[in-house]
Amino acid sequence: MASPIIFTVCSINQLANAIVLGDSLKIQNSDYHFQIGLVDKQSNIPTNIQSPYPIIEVNLLNIKGFGEMSERYTHEELVANCKPFFTEYFLQKTEKLIFIDCTSVIFQSISFVSDILDQSNIILTPQLLFANVHPDEKQILNSGIYHAGFIGLKKSDETLKFLKWWGKNTSTKGFKDLCKGLNTDQLWLEHVPAMYDGVYILKEAGVNIGYWNQPERNITQLKLASKLYSINYRDGQFPKEYIEKLKKYSHKKLSKIKPTFGIEDSNKPTLAKTIAMKIRTLNNIVDLIIDKFFS
Repeated sequence: MASPIIFTVCSINQLANAIVLGDSLKIQNSDYHFQIGLVDKQSNIPTNIQSPYPIIEVNLLNIKGFGEMSERYTHEELVANCKPFFTEYFLQKTEKLIFIDCTSVIFQSISFVSDILDQSNIILTPQLLFANVHPDEKQILNSGIYHAGFIGLKKSDETLKFLKWWGKNTSTKGFKDLCKGLNTDQLWLEHVPAMYDGVYILKEAGVNIGYWNQPERNITQLKLASKLYSINYRDGQFPKEYIEKLKKYSHKKLSKIKPTFGIEDSNKPTLAKTIAMKIRTLNNIVDLIIDKFFS
């Protein structure tokens, strides 16, 4: 049996993140093969930046309707919505497959995931594990009980049926619009335990820790117990040691490259809007100080 493959999906602006993920996997899981799915044109990667890991360009997948998807979705939505298609592609090369968000870092062996796949078709990772700990459990209901940043899959007829269904939905209904019950590829995972057989819910507190579940996870305790497996820095503040690793692969330069596919997010704050927001915040603080000490 071929060694399991671990893969991620990104555009060029997050390529450094993907490579850092690969480096962390190489240290802790040397028997796994790591590959990068690129929702971009590989020719746009600066010539002085070389990935030590294989890059699979999205055009090689021949996704039906990809042109329409590229005109429909924002850059970030498109990356997420291509995940089912990259999953199906990589499952042609291996019996076991693990997807991990490109903004993640692995801290120790995750071979137990492969062991679970001996008896399961699909592994899903819950966002929350403990009742009455997170300050806003309802918030998590809006974005999805299961997080799409860490998923395990075994090649089987059941898994392939799931991927066809998942991809059909992300092709046309993969918008990020929580008010309408849409969150790119993630909210569809709510149906998976009921619709498909052999689904395993991974209740491991040290897997896929992110800003969304950090209130209920004690990273220090997990480290001491050798139970810290992965942290996902997506949409959170990068710690200093992670930034230093990104610098090695020209993250600052790569992050400025506009993705080839997808459209601009009209809701994404521009630099001017961000500065204006910070000025308003500062003015509010000054007003509070003046009111408190001089009125």
